[in-house]
This record gives sequence, C-alpha cells and structure tokens, in this order.
Amino acid sequence: MMIIDVLNIVAPVALAVFLIGVGVRMGRFALALVTRRRFRGVTPTFERAPRRLGFFEALHAVLFGPYRHFYRRANPTWGRGYLFYHVAIITEVIGYTLSAIIVFAHILFGRPVPDVAHHLEGSFNYTPANLLAIIFGNGEPLQAHFLFGDFAPYFVGITWIAVGFAVVGNLHLMITLLRKRSGAVVADIDPPAHGLRTPGRLPWDRVLVRTIIFCIIWTELFARLHLFPGVVYVHALLGMTLFTLLPFTYLFHMVYNFLAVYYAVQRRMARTIA
Repeated sequence: MMIIDVLNIVAPVALAVFLIGVGVRMGRFALALVTRRRFRGVTPTFERAPRRLGFFEALHAVLFGPYRHFYRRANPTWGRGYLFYHVAIITEVIGYTLSAIIVFAHILFGRPVPDVAHHLEGSFNYTPANLLAIIFGNGEPLQAHFLFGDFAPYFVGITWIAVGFAVVGNLHLMITLLRKRSGAVVADIDPPAHGLRTPGRLPWDRVLVRTIIFCIIWTELFARLHLFPGVVYVHALLGMTLFTLLPFTYLFHMVYNFLAVYYAVQRRMARTIA
C-alpha cells in the first residue's frame, strides 16, 4: 500500500523534528530542574496563616481544582469535554508508551514482531510503518496479543472505555471550539460574578490540532471494528503528524506537564497558592 511507503518516509522525519523541537523548548525547563528552588510560602507571622498541605491533598488541588472551581462553572460543555478527554488521553498515552517500550525491547533483543500488513504473528519486519502499526494498533487482536499476552483482553477492554471517553470528550470540545466558545465564560462562576460573560475564540492551532485528534479517534474506532483494511496505517500517520506538531503547538504541555505539576504541587504545599 502506498500509505505504508509514505509512513516509512514520514516517521523518521517526524521523530527528528519532534526531538529537535522538544530539545529547543525544554531548555528553560531543564534549567529549572537542575536549579534548587525553595518556595517561601506563607509568612510565619501571618495572622491565621493557612496550614501546610500534604502532598496528595496538594496534588488533588492542582489536578482537579481548576475544573471544579472554574471550567465546570464557566463553560459546562467545555468542562465536560475537558474532563472526559483527559481521562481518555492519559489512558491512551500510557497504552501507547507501554506498547512502544515492549516493541523496542523486542527489537533490542532481536526478537520477532508481528507483520501487520500480512497478518503474521512473527516476522522481522522492523520498518517504521510496521512498528507504528503495532504501537498505534495496540487495540487490535494481533497486536494486543503480541504486546500483552494473556492480559490482552483486559487491555482492550480498558482502552475501549478510553475510546468511548475520547469520542464523547472530543465531540464536546469540537462543538465548543466551532461555536467560538473556546475560552468563553458562558455561565455564572459564582454569585459575585453573576452575569459576567466573556467571548470565546477560534484559534487556528486549536482547530487544526482538534481536527487531527478527531480523525485519530475515529480511525482508531474504524481499525478496532475492522471496517476498512489498512486504516491502522492512516491512524498511525495521523498520530505521527500530531507528534510532529507537538513541540510547536499548545500540545507541548504534554511534555512539560510532569515538571509543571511537580512545581505547582510544591507551591500548593507551601501555600504560595492559597
């Protein structure tokens, strides 16, 4: 298939662009990582100073506080999409990461991998297109059995739930975006802000990325349901397209989020953020 040839060419280029882009943008975060930082927190003599938060309490506040206190109230449709989509994307990314680790471990030890195009359980087809079809097609029977063995049915079941969340969540986000309500306040946040409304935006980068993600979700559905032959390669190509764009769009938060969450939790614990 022509798309396999295209994927074999695109994949190394996409990986190189991704690594260069991430390397350039991660410079200041690497500096923050190696620099010892101490958050001053609340002044000890401050009257009725709030107590210091524990780690898990602070982590909960960082992860769920913005949704609970703002997004859910300000823009309910976007808030629901935000919640459902992130449940899905975290599950899917973990699945893809585990799949990639398993695949590259097999390559490292010179072990056979499936040949997706020819439906073979064992081969030494280490071409980028085949490897990506294994990783991105981890919910299909051939790939799932190779990757997870007896645990494959459980993995497929869990990721089916994630795909459902992805469909619902992304539809919510797409509707919000196309109605120019991205970033808009369309409902009361709290009594003091009664009647306060702000217009939304239609940023081109979010339209582009959201459309690609929309297509990725549906091609995964088609691949799992075996509706079109070779659709897993389209799914993988779209995934690599998103991979290439990641360092240059708002999706970059997926890379630095671990560091950002760590420092946000530290600030919460010290009550730098009340």
